Amino acid sequence: MHLLLKKAIKERFGRLNRLQQDAFREVSSGKSVLIIAPTGSGKTEAAVLPVFNEILENGLRPISALYIAPLKALNRDLLERLEWWGRKLGITVEVRHGDTSAYRKAKQTKNPPQMLIITPETLGVILTVKSLRKHLVNVKFVIVDEIAELVDNKRGAQLLLGLERLEEIADFRRIGMTATVGNEDEVREWLKADVIVKPNWRKAYRFHVLYPKPEEKDEELARRLSVSLDIAARLRVLWEIVEGHGKALIFTNTRQFAEILAHRLKAWGKPVEVHHGSLSREARINAERALKEGKIKALVCTSSMELGIDIGDVDVVIQYMSPRQVNRLVQRAGRAKHRIEEVSEAYIITTNVEDYLQSLVIAKHALEGRFEPVEPIGGLDVLAHFVVGLLVEYKRLPREKPYEIARRAYVYRDLGWEDYLDALKVLEDARIVGYDEETNQLYLRRGAFQYYYENLSTIPDEVSWRVFDAKSGHIVGRLDESFVMDLEEGMEFVMGGKSWIVLKIDDEAKIIKARESPSIESAIPSWEGEMIPVPFGVAFAVGRLKRELAFDFRNALSLLEGVEFSEEELKRAFDEIRGKPFSTDRDIFVESTPKALIIHADFGNRANEAIGRIVHSLLILRYGRVFSVRAQAHAIVFKTPFQLNPEEVKHYLYQEPGNIEFIVARSLRDSHAYRWRMLNVAKRFGALRRDAKIRRVERLFEGTVIERETLNELYHDKVDVKTAKLVMEMLKAGSLRVKTALRREPSTLARLNMTVGGEFLLSGVLERDEVLELFRKRLLDHEVVLVCTNCGWHSKTKVARLRSIRERECPRCGSKMLAVAHPIDAEEFLPVLDKVRHGRPLEKREERVYRKLLKAADLVDAYGFDAVLALASYGTGPDTAARILAQYRGEALLVALMEREREFIRTRRFWVEKKGEEKADNSDSQGT
Repeated sequence: MHLLLKKAIKERFGRLNRLQQDAFREVSSGKSVLIIAPTGSGKTEAAVLPVFNEILENGLRPISALYIAPLKALNRDLLERLEWWGRKLGITVEVRHGDTSAYRKAKQTKNPPQMLIITPETLGVILTVKSLRKHLVNVKFVIVDEIAELVDNKRGAQLLLGLERLEEIADFRRIGMTATVGNEDEVREWLKADVIVKPNWRKAYRFHVLYPKPEEKDEELARRLSVSLDIAARLRVLWEIVEGHGKALIFTNTRQFAEILAHRLKAWGKPVEVHHGSLSREARINAERALKEGKIKALVCTSSMELGIDIGDVDVVIQYMSPRQVNRLVQRAGRAKHRIEEVSEAYIITTNVEDYLQSLVIAKHALEGRFEPVEPIGGLDVLAHFVVGLLVEYKRLPREKPYEIARRAYVYRDLGWEDYLDALKVLEDARIVGYDEETNQLYLRRGAFQYYYENLSTIPDEVSWRVFDAKSGHIVGRLDESFVMDLEEGMEFVMGGKSWIVLKIDDEAKIIKARESPSIESAIPSWEGEMIPVPFGVAFAVGRLKRELAFDFRNALSLLEGVEFSEEELKRAFDEIRGKPFSTDRDIFVESTPKALIIHADFGNRANEAIGRIVHSLLILRYGRVFSVRAQAHAIVFKTPFQLNPEEVKHYLYQEPGNIEFIVARSLRDSHAYRWRMLNVAKRFGALRRDAKIRRVERLFEGTVIERETLNELYHDKVDVKTAKLVMEMLKAGSLRVKTALRREPSTLARLNMTVGGEFLLSGVLERDEVLELFRKRLLDHEVVLVCTNCGWHSKTKVARLRSIRERECPRCGSKMLAVAHPIDAEEFLPVLDKVRHGRPLEKREERVYRKLLKAADLVDAYGFDAVLALASYGTGPDTAARILAQYRGEALLVALMEREREFIRTRRFWVEKKGEEKADNSDSQGT
């Protein structure tokens, strides 16, 4: 070991631990290495110190090492850590990703660092930058962090192909890091590592699973926060844990729920902040710093805090509701007392019997080290992008060359020649790549560069969909596209504490036409698109636990040995379902009620999705499209217009396993999820432009490789056909049986699965200031168009970014006459302005459009940001805004705008969707 490194190690932490010693030895002996260890075991230093040593010992030229991290947020934290080592050792370390300034990038090209930290997407960029390629030839090490975040998605496939491209010009070793996974050898092969380095010790955990029961003292808190007694009890228990331990991380499964939970705790006066991936970088840094410096006691967070961001010592981790996967629980629990010799302590606060039993099983599996495998995926769309990347580098290549290089990557080891040719054909048809038969050479065509750089990321662009209320005739909110892809006509969803039924999905306009539903039964919470799927192994084990609890309570306790829980709580939980329909690892239970049919089945989200689609397809064949279906971890819920015979549905479950894939594929082709996936797959192939809007995309690519790739992606991410086949085989063999029940009222578990599991929906009465705060936040997040009424310059932005509107002027002409408008109003205004500027006469309708935005600009000029808020609220056009702004300021303005919205919703007529039939006053009926 180099002397400088010895000195730095001694200063930093005295000596290397055993994991770091083993990794140092293996890397120094010339091997590629996969390091598998829990949070806090020193993985980062285990990976980078032997690399730094070789840079020092052998005087390696820059760029000597690439450090690839999946998250930009992780890069920021890593950079601070690695720069310390760089300063001590005289080694330059820099970061490069999409947000890096052009100046910084130019500097890196002239004077490249010895270690460059990048994202997987950045690798695809730097391989094509001529001035950097000459330095990439020097790469001797590639370190890949958080491999488990990459293996099971197409980002990982793209990274592997990028490394094979790099291997064409550089001879390097691979070093990977990951938390514990269930298929270590496969992950090693995925990385092409020679050996696995693991700690010779097991990290110690203590898991407490709680099912809080309301007490008399919870009544006051329930009243104060306008929540149910059950929720008040859970909040009390949660904060008692925080008070008993000091600094805490409170994990939730979704961003929206993290916001709601933090809001409730703050309303209670507790010192907490929220942290998730949708917040700005500045907000995340401030929240991290507040916890680190002891200004707050807890951070309410999502998976954004799983990946090793430095927040100092954390005493305890609290998981609110089931973590849904073993890997998730261990990764999150490991953030508390993460040093090797310490015991990481985590509490799971559960909300219902299913949540409780699932959490007990996950905690037990975690103690036993039964981790879920991560499933590698390739993709012909990613392969197509790789082919173009190679041609960007080399201009012309023999047709076999990309195929040969791709097959070196683990996920393409079985790539067939015909599949490769199918991918090439899409590129040729899109005129991105050409093929010269005489010379057997592939070459680039005109659209290649635009296609390559537009598709550097395999992550689909998130587009928000507007939800249009058919009754009131206005937009009531927005949903992320990743959630919308799971919606279909006739399904219900929850948004803003209300239930909505989907009437129509307009793919082209990105609008969901809906009407309010009287109940939240069968409704999907709008954050469920983010939900972590419960795997088959966990769900099936919950089934076994239920069976043991029913027949031998003492034996059931032995299944949970090592987990901290209360026998009294376990008895109370199981008493809730005893004597009523429930599934086990040996029983499927079909329960039919007047409004719904529930198939209780412990097979996890993805397998239940496949089974649900099979039954749904067969019901449609007999009765038509009158049912909606939703699959959950332990049940499949059908909303029905009449009470079904459960024996009929039982018959549908006994399908021939060989028919399953055909039925599921046919069902998927009719879904919005299929169309959304196909659109993204087609864009990654280059068959569609990035900004393309195709109404019936499934017809366009029917029978093509794009259709095949779409189904493969859905099978991997959403629908587990393989496990569904296993279930059907078990039914045929008799190791699974089907029970049925015809009931007037749904059972406990049926009701649980029919209703939303989302806590803190705004169903309780909120305090006035809470309502105003929620209204204000919604206004600030509203998207508007800033339009110059003088020259027509326009830009889409969010209201929150317009606080300094008085200081703004048009960047094109310098005018101060800037209007804030709804996108539709702005679109109508621009051609009218063009007519005005060219002196052409206006029609009456055009005059109204023109005057409307001139008035909006006058209001912005006169009232500043107050006018922006007014014009951004629903139903408030310039005329109404002028009246309100003349009378109100500050909080009173918000109250007036909110009342105006309510009045608008109550009184506005709903007009049939025909152009020209709208006869209300144009100045206020559209609203901005």
